[in-house]
Amino acid sequence: MRRNVAVILIAAASIGAACLGQAASPPATQPTTQPAEAAARPASYPVPLVVPLQWELKIDIEPLRCLPMRLPGEKADRLFWYLMYTVTNLGEEDHVFVPEFVMFTGTGQLTRTGHSVPSAVFDEIKKLHADPLLRTQTSVTRKILHGQDNAKSGAAIWPDFDPNAGTVDIFIGGLSGETKTLDLPKPVEVVETDWKGNHKTVTKDRLILTKTLHLRYLIPGEPASRRRTAPKLLMKEWVMR
Repeated sequence: MRRNVAVILIAAASIGAACLGQAASPPATQPTTQPAEAAARPASYPVPLVVPLQWELKIDIEPLRCLPMRLPGEKADRLFWYLMYTVTNLGEEDHVFVPEFVMFTGTGQLTRTGHSVPSAVFDEIKKLHADPLLRTQTSVTRKILHGQDNAKSGAAIWPDFDPNAGTVDIFIGGLSGETKTLDLPKPVEVVETDWKGNHKTVTKDRLILTKTLHLRYLIPGEPASRRRTAPKLLMKEWVMR
């Protein structure tokens, strides 16, 4: 139980730090990005550099969508959520793209893409959008060569989340080489997951934060309206997580 609490606290702290600079402003009605002057102000938490000094991949993201789907052998539809994206390397050197898509709901539910998602869901998305070049998260994990012609497209997929959640935050890692080290007041136990999905408990006295893209969406108020009303993008910004 203590390990689970630690993981949740760390995830919540990341989100709280990312949103701290927004707390004094009214809720956003349009997608926003972090102003350069705001990033330059002193902060009590690490923030990305205004001008990147490390490699960075460009990502184009389509709207967050809901997919109702009847799986084989089931009598009712299940809901899934997905983001389609394209990653391009505009730098001078090739870089390996290891995507990480994490969803955190306003009610505290944390889910990584692909968890409890049958392969048939990806097949349906690929068919629905008629995109033969669309890749799964596993197959898009590879070296991204320089140039627009070498861009890779993928789909991040999650199972349905808490119907009481009014917002969801999505964190996208693997896009930047910028990192910062954060010393902890005291050591904590955390559960790490490697690229194979294996879990390991480790004790840490410092965290290495990576430049991560943060998206926040407003979800329709009534669970029944989720199939008809598209989520609204409230925030888009870079954070250290």
